[in-house]
Amino acid sequence: MATENFIINQVFALLEKDSDVWATTDSEYLTARSFLNMGMGRWANYENTTWRELWTDLESAPDGDKTVSASVFTYNTPIDFVRPGGWVTTTSSDGGVTFWNVLPTEEVGKHAVDTSNFVYFMGNPSTGYDLKFNANSTPTTGSTINYPYYKTPTTSSATSTVLEIGDPNFLSYFIAAHMSESSDSVDGNFFQMAEGLLKQMKSTNNSGIWGIPNNIQNSLADLDGFGVGGSGTATSSNPTGR
Repeated sequence: MATENFIINQVFALLEKDSDVWATTDSEYLTARSFLNMGMGRWANYENTTWRELWTDLESAPDGDKTVSASVFTYNTPIDFVRPGGWVTTTSSDGGVTFWNVLPTEEVGKHAVDTSNFVYFMGNPSTGYDLKFNANSTPTTGSTINYPYYKTPTTSSATSTVLEIGDPNFLSYFIAAHMSESSDSVDGNFFQMAEGLLKQMKSTNNSGIWGIPNNIQNSLADLDGFGVGGSGTATSSNPTGR
């Protein structure tokens, strides 16, 4: 794991070829931090890549509503929520797990009198997102909510911030390219190094997991032993359903 301070000290070494690094209050350091966050944005949006490092779940999030309350059907998602990644589950105190199908918001109107277990997400990046349970369903009060989701990348504002990016060397070269004094524009050599590392990260990201085929097609409803009549409710010793 690379911190902001580690990355920016690498930038200093690239540019100054010295070990007497910038103080964290120096204007150069603060400028490097700005470029670091720009670099994270470049990485996050590179060729519409879905980065594995940006997948997480509600259980791991520092915020977001995680417990079902009586007669409440709308819950805040974490502030870094971008989109859901699979089933929503609620786990009761006795370990029983209920699986909730995630519907696209535009499909919800077709289920106005439906009492089945479904949820949907509504909102936008400006105001945030909400998880909404079917108002005709009966989620168990006190149950723990969990779901996988894709998050926004971390924006650094402190020297100890850890960035999710797989290869932090990309950020060092990206920052150095934009802070180089060798030309009036971006330094071509540093920029090419950064772009090469970015392409390499995408290749690694899309290469799959060694020795594990990515061809599991069965849905939850197709699995024997899960659920009752396709209701989406199951009791399992694995609370996450994974």
